Amino acid sequence: MIVDDLKTVATSLGWHFNYGSGEWQNLGDYPEDSNLPFAQRKKYFLLLWKDTSKSFDKFGTTTATSYDCEFVFVVRSKITDKDYNTKYDEHIKNLETELEKLLDNTTICSNYQIVSWKSSEVFNQYDTNMDGLKVKMTVNYG
Repeated sequence: MIVDDLKTVATSLGWHFNYGSGEWQNLGDYPEDSNLPFAQRKKYFLLLWKDTSKSFDKFGTTTATSYDCEFVFVVRSKITDKDYNTKYDEHIKNLETELEKLLDNTTICSNYQIVSWKSSEVFNQYDTNMDGLKVKMTVNYG
């Protein structure tokens, strides 16, 4: 359920969505667009995993569902970028702003409530050299 709903939101925002662990994401063959301005580059929302927790009442009826998820939100980069400040200024800072659209569009999935969100910067991820953010979040459903 959460996978399909995140895919719907990501694609509605114009981002490429893929689901699978980091090993599977490493197999992605994404077009080289690192020479384009940031606004013209493809943004990749790569869902790495999700865990599902359920709570039950004394009759065995599900009373709550919670998801712990981790994803990376990245763009193609060049391994030859001159320093980390370049990566931060050109990629990470812009992706932080872009990712706010996800939070603003959670109304698309009005049954969800994000209860925790932690992001970390990542760079030169996977064989395709991706820079961006890794986000761990907990979402309640219902």
